[in-house]
Amino acid sequence: MATQEIAIPLDFSRGSFDNVVYENNQLRLIQDTQDDAGHGVYRNTGSWISEVIVIKDKVTSFRRIARNVATKGSGSYKIYTASSPDRVTWSPWTEIDYANGGIFTPVDQYAKVKIELFASKVSSHFTVDDFTTPDKYTNPYVNSANGVLELNQQYFLIGTEDMNWNDEGKLFSTKVNKSKFKAIDRIEVV
Repeated sequence: MATQEIAIPLDFSRGSFDNVVYENNQLRLIQDTQDDAGHGVYRNTGSWISEVIVIKDKVTSFRRIARNVATKGSGSYKIYTASSPDRVTWSPWTEIDYANGGIFTPVDQYAKVKIELFASKVSSHFTVDDFTTPDKYTNPYVNSANGVLELNQQYFLIGTEDMNWNDEGKLFSTKVNKSKFKAIDRIEVV
């Protein structure tokens, strides 16, 4: 009886996805957001596990995994295989040999492939808020004018003129709720 190699294609659109999506014919980590430069920010790790592969013929060995990998940035990946005689009891996940794609999983009736993806850590710039929208924050204790967010340090109180005042100038009075202030540094009349 002759021995021949049989290729079993993997369908990446099916299987178990964890923080990974399949689009444009490739697996990639889920994108959470974009930085200020428009670069994607992705989940730290993710994995894909194939559906169970049924081995119908008598197989003497699992030889290798052929792969076509295009990593973007400095991300990385790992490929594992597992096998089972009954779809219930599985061998431990075993990492392949990346030099030649060699598989070290024992031969059995069923097989699975697992791919783990890892994002690289790079510095990114994010602007939470540039505070350029006038009156975006309507809190009386916050000032967001001039591109800066700060606690309001100036409170304008309108006093009531005392018409019974007989000396020079005018007298204005107003009530100040002391529970709203920790300290009053100065009073300025404008």
